[in-house]
Amino acid sequence: MKPFASPNPTSDFHSEWLHTLVEFALDGIVAMDARGRIMAFNPAAEKIFGYRRDQVLGFTVSEKLIPGSFQKSHESGLSHFLTTGNKDVIGRRVEVSAMRADQSVFAAELEVVSVNSGKSPVFVAYIRDISEKNQAEQEPGQHAINIKKTLMQAILSMSRIVEIRDPYTAGHQRRVAHLAAAMAKTLNLLEERIDGVFLGALIHDIGKIAVPSEILARPGKLEAEDINYLKIHCRKGYEILAPVKFPWPVAEIALQHHEHIDGSGYPQGLRGEEILLESRIVCVADVVESLTAHRPYRPAYTLEKSLAFIGKRAGQCYDRQIVAVCSGLFKKGYSIDAIDMDELNWMSSLS
Repeated sequence: MKPFASPNPTSDFHSEWLHTLVEFALDGIVAMDARGRIMAFNPAAEKIFGYRRDQVLGFTVSEKLIPGSFQKSHESGLSHFLTTGNKDVIGRRVEVSAMRADQSVFAAELEVVSVNSGKSPVFVAYIRDISEKNQAEQEPGQHAINIKKTLMQAILSMSRIVEIRDPYTAGHQRRVAHLAAAMAKTLNLLEERIDGVFLGALIHDIGKIAVPSEILARPGKLEAEDINYLKIHCRKGYEILAPVKFPWPVAEIALQHHEHIDGSGYPQGLRGEEILLESRIVCVADVVESLTAHRPYRPAYTLEKSLAFIGKRAGQCYDRQIVAVCSGLFKKGYSIDAIDMDELNWMSSLS
């Protein structure tokens, strides 16, 4: 049987040259009658769908080529066309889901034309399998997501290393990260920058692995020499993180989170906007969390006293807008103590 069996054998539709074009076309070509029965099925269609021509001729398109979940809409669409003449799909190339002989569903590009043949129309569908094309387009994006996910997980692991070595600050970085991210959201930063604030805060103290444990855990007031030694953790953190090409400024946050906008901070004495916005956010979150937590060398401050501390230094040590945002969060009911640490795991993977 030739690819297109027409009730009118003298028509151009059934001519030999058209037969040749159809047989050697790269696109799958399927013709069906007004009842949706397959009249023709070229070799490219056989390759795409996995059927031999004789396995589909006489069957409806719905039975053989359309996934079950789409069969009703296909049949109602065909009926609507025959009843109203509405040609919404006719002549347009659209993306659809199609079904192979093995019942697997794939993405296809489809264009349907209507050919008047005698009393009843004949529909000719040009079909192209685009599943591999779509997959190729998605793979670079998925690869980027996988890399980002791996980097996030690496940051979480680094954060735990610091907490294992300095048990007195266990949870400190995670609480700072949670508060800093909440502040970044309130400031309406882009999602990518919020990620950077969160992840930078998670490891802002990683340089403390270079500080002797007896200083970190020493009870009572720290001596000036101890404080000076403790200050090296900013540069050490930067040295650890800088060689890794993170898509977020995590190394800069580790370096700058003790800088003050009046230049009185360390280690570089940066001023104002010389300090990254992300670092200014983490700085305020770090101070509030540290003050409200017990340390070997001092008791915890109350939340009111901690907020008063940063409020008094707003515009001097700390960014005034960020201080206002931080205080506003607590006034609206935010609580560091109520943070569910398991909730932070959402940042270790992407949807």
